[in-house]
Amino acid sequence: MINLSTKTLRLIVNFALGCFGVGWSGDFQKGLEAYYKGDYATALKEWKPLAEGGYIDAQNNLGIMYNNGKGVLQDYV
Repeated sequence: MINLSTKTLRLIVNFALGCFGVGWSGDFQKGLEAYYKGDYATALKEWKPLAEGGYIDAQNNLGIMYNNGKGVLQDYV
């Protein structure tokens, strides 16, 4: 009985993590599309929460935006 509960718990956790990853991916993609269209405000809105949550690609892209002054004040820090 304990073994079944462990398998069930693992399935639930994997499903939840998978859904969370899809959500991150969707927001990141929306930001990427906005960035390439020159809609930097939307890109910033989509990527900032992801970056604050530790999503490396979002952190990198925000760094590029700040480095180049795209939609934000240029800031090398």
